[in-house]
Amino acid sequence: MTSPPPTSSVPPSDPPEVVGDVPPDEPAADTPRRTAWDPREDLLPYEEVDDLDSDLPVRGKAWIGWVLAAALLMGAAFLLLRVFDTNGDVATDPATDQATGATSTETAPSDPGATEEGAGAPTGVGKVRELARGATFEVPGTAPPTTDLDGNLVAYEASQMGDGNPATAWRTAGDATGQTITVTLPEPGVVTRVGLVNGYAKQIAGVSWYPNNRRTVAVSWGFDDGTSVEQTFAERPGMQRVQVPPVETATVTITFTAVTPPGLGNLGRDYTAISEVSITGRRAG
Repeated sequence: MTSPPPTSSVPPSDPPEVVGDVPPDEPAADTPRRTAWDPREDLLPYEEVDDLDSDLPVRGKAWIGWVLAAALLMGAAFLLLRVFDTNGDVATDPATDQATGATSTETAPSDPGATEEGAGAPTGVGKVRELARGATFEVPGTAPPTTDLDGNLVAYEASQMGDGNPATAWRTAGDATGQTITVTLPEPGVVTRVGLVNGYAKQIAGVSWYPNNRRTVAVSWGFDDGTSVEQTFAERPGMQRVQVPPVETATVTITFTAVTPPGLGNLGRDYTAISEVSITGRRAG
């Protein structure tokens, strides 16, 4: 026979005392975790600032202002070109440039006051033109014809100074310093520019005859009223012009005041030569 289990003699403990209204502990709520970047959550809101109408064409009459401004600028540029144009009214003779390989130049007169036109200065009528075409040339002498390197007979007549071809020339033997050429115009004119090609500008068979003959260094241009203009020349086979005060005249004289020595070497020649003479202006009224 089994005996009953022993009983404990320890009295049961009282439940813990609760002070105040303290709620019982509750399990913490689960916090959601983001595992990926969400643009809807991480980007700040923005506003569209581009002006979509900026590329549209100008409406109304605003374009008229732009057109008027462009026209005014073009007009101003044209006026400036006219004011600062120093080439005069006569264009360079294209044949001169092609034949000599040099461009024409123009210099101011040696007298600083020569370009000042008085109240009674002649003006002429019509367009500015080359007055030496068809003129007659009275010269102190003419060299005889020669045969060129191609076997062609070459003449050096005075009329060739006014034929518009710089490959032809007038030549006279020796140094022409102090001698004068008289040019009689086809009709009286008002002259404003004069000039010449100061040597024999012909080139043939790879030979330039310009340095092989004497070149004119300086001349004095004379007119019917007794006035004159001095001109000096560069060592260059092109047309070289000088402005003169407007003068009405029927004849023009060219007096040599300085000439270079003869050409050097086997092809050197002791001749003074002029290929072209230019006298520009208007017909006398």
